[in-house]
Amino acid sequence: MRTERLIRWTLIGLLAATRLAAAAVRLEIEGVSGELRDNVRLFVGEPPGDDPLVVRRHAEGAADRARAALEALGHYEASVRVAARREGDVRILRIDVEPGGPVRLDAVEMVVEGEAIGDPAFADLLARLPLKPGDVLHHGRYEEAKRSIENLARARGYFDGRFAESTLRIRRGDRQADVVLRCDSGNRFRFGPVRLSPTPLSEKLLRRLVPFQEGDPYSAERVSALHLNLLRSGYFDEIRILPRPEEAGENETVPVDAKLVAASRNRVSLGVGAATDVGPRLRLEWTRPWMNRRGHSAVLKNELSLVRQDLSAQYSIPLNPPLAHQLQFTGGWQREDIEDTDRETWSAGIQRRRLYDSGWQQNLFLRWEQERFTQADVHDTTTLTLPGLSLGRTRRTGGIHPIRGDRLSGLFETAHPDFFSDIRLARVLLQAKRLDSRGPHRLLGRIEYGALNTEDFDRTPPSLRFFAGGDQSVRGFGYQTLSPRNAEGEFVGGRYLLTGSLEYNYEFLRRWRIAAFFDAGNASADSRFSDGFAQGAGFGVRWLSPLAPLKLDFAWGVSESDPPFRVHFSMGSEL
Repeated sequence: MRTERLIRWTLIGLLAATRLAAAAVRLEIEGVSGELRDNVRLFVGEPPGDDPLVVRRHAEGAADRARAALEALGHYEASVRVAARREGDVRILRIDVEPGGPVRLDAVEMVVEGEAIGDPAFADLLARLPLKPGDVLHHGRYEEAKRSIENLARARGYFDGRFAESTLRIRRGDRQADVVLRCDSGNRFRFGPVRLSPTPLSEKLLRRLVPFQEGDPYSAERVSALHLNLLRSGYFDEIRILPRPEEAGENETVPVDAKLVAASRNRVSLGVGAATDVGPRLRLEWTRPWMNRRGHSAVLKNELSLVRQDLSAQYSIPLNPPLAHQLQFTGGWQREDIEDTDRETWSAGIQRRRLYDSGWQQNLFLRWEQERFTQADVHDTTTLTLPGLSLGRTRRTGGIHPIRGDRLSGLFETAHPDFFSDIRLARVLLQAKRLDSRGPHRLLGRIEYGALNTEDFDRTPPSLRFFAGGDQSVRGFGYQTLSPRNAEGEFVGGRYLLTGSLEYNYEFLRRWRIAAFFDAGNASADSRFSDGFAQGAGFGVRWLSPLAPLKLDFAWGVSESDPPFRVHFSMGSEL
């Protein structure tokens, strides 16, 4: 036991001594800065200890390593002096450098031969490569250019491509260098068959997810698109896409293996959240990603809060192409009791969803709904059949915490007594949001406009009327408390809606932002907004949690003679 303890303390002492020794040696580099200094430090390194013999041996090769570091960046006439000295307990290895004039590129010839001559991807790459006449010679950039050409050749299917010539000629006396890169691409290979592993889903359906045809020119980008399509389908838990150029053979066609493991038949998720508008809420979702071989899917959602309960179902049938074109059947029940609104709504519908290459999503829908409601002093039940169209597009960069982007959406729906409806109406809702960031600064803007045309407003369901105020509307005012009122002062909703917001964020710590904002808007009985616009202003704090941004705002209704104060809490992305 005593021997083991002695060995343990001896090892600890040796480790501590080694660390102290390493800390007692300092490398000083004079005469160069920036990339040259960094490269010299990288090539030379620090002595592994402060023992005089160790430092002396390290110094013996330091000059050659420093010159190699400088030559790698085009300085072939460098003068290097190395000296070692001691100051107290610290040993110093000093390197004095006179870099001399750099070698610059003179003639640069980069040529692609073979079938790739007509491939615009190569012309674009050659134009972007950092090898231009007059540039300082940089061996790393030269090697990077070669790798870029080789990588592009493989990605574009030129698997027999090679460099017919790759030469770097250095004329030290002239301080000039010539570059010759001649790539013989050979023929471009073609896609062969896509070999799908057995799954419970129809092979005909899965082949509609393949973004290329057999015989198309090979492209790694399209192979990635195949992987993304299979992932976005939601049908699989495991996806491996394996091109097989080694099996191309004389016909130069590359088979592609798709190793797939089907997703579990049932997925259940549970979520909790909170917002000032509706209070704490619980969300339960059941998903069946594939119901049958044809790829039908179903989703059932249930959201519960103190003021709203929502149950909805959706059954989707993929069309062609499956990810961009779907037929969906929907149904739901919703109960809401907020301010002067008490309603219960049943709905069912069918819609055709199309996603275009431009990013726009189009929904053509037909929705039946029946709403039993009490709005202020009006009690009624209204049944509507609403055909309509919605368009939307969201562009964003930055994942769940976007740094820039925009969101545009529009909705039009109508009802008529001749088409299974109790009343006639037409309704429009337009929304726009924009987000821009620069460094720690962030600016958000949004605007919303709605209009409702009906001859029987009292029978119009509250869910189709307009209200303003709340976390996502005009802060400083309660949820749905900006609205025309009846003679008793109760909220009745408006025919028109117009709200806007401007918000500035500043990131003062990683994942933490402070915010200042100004909101304005109202819901009105007339298009001139005769009652004016409510205005809210305040400040807040944002925490970028791993799940979603959490937002806490302190807002005042500054348009009022006695400005109300409200605290707003919400969570979710701005886009």
